[in-house]
Amino acid sequence: MPNFKIFQDNADQARVKIFGSQNVALNTDSSGRAVVTAPAEGLAITPPSGGLSITPPTGGLSITPPTNGLTVTAPAEGLSITPPSGGLSITPPSGGLSITPPSSGLLITSPGLAVESTLATTEVQSTVANFSSTAGAPDTAYNIMEWKTYTFGVVNNSLAANAQATVKLQISPDATNWIDHAGPVTLNQGAVDAVVASIFLKYARVYYAAVNSNSAVTLNIFFQAQT
Repeated sequence: MPNFKIFQDNADQARVKIFGSQNVALNTDSSGRAVVTAPAEGLAITPPSGGLSITPPTGGLSITPPTNGLTVTAPAEGLSITPPSGGLSITPPSGGLSITPPSSGLLITSPGLAVESTLATTEVQSTVANFSSTAGAPDTAYNIMEWKTYTFGVVNNSLAANAQATVKLQISPDATNWIDHAGPVTLNQGAVDAVVASIFLKYARVYYAAVNSNSAVTLNIFFQAQT
């Protein structure tokens, strides 16, 4: 075509280029996709008045934060995330997920928020055999700082019918100075009872004694706790 050398020698010059308001052509990657680069002070997305809806593809939506972390700043009226009908799954990175609440605190409101966790429990049993001291002696002291609730159970397994024992719960802030807190409770042969603290201190133990030095007692002492 004479007089239309642009088509004959350099057809590339006939392509349509799109420019923004600053008279700069839009940037694309090698596949032709538009490249969006956030400014140095960050990327701000302002949702319309009706809200911003993001629909992830079938395989899910993956957001990879930069090395210095991803910051999401909610507007003054709050940020609303509506999960799909199948639920919202958040997979933290290998280093763990850290949520830093604002200075005014973090409020989570839900008509039905389900938190699934594993209940940690422990049970320790000790046996005091043929004990005859009326002055008594302490059993093992337990550090109960990590336990939300705990109870001591004591069973009098003495063979003699007249073998009675007394037990009481002692608590302490330092495992050196002890306070008589619950009891003493008198246990007949074959009887069982529990002692529980109503005041929280770091250490707890059972203190036991025979009622009659001529009637030795055998006690099974249980420590049971859960978080």
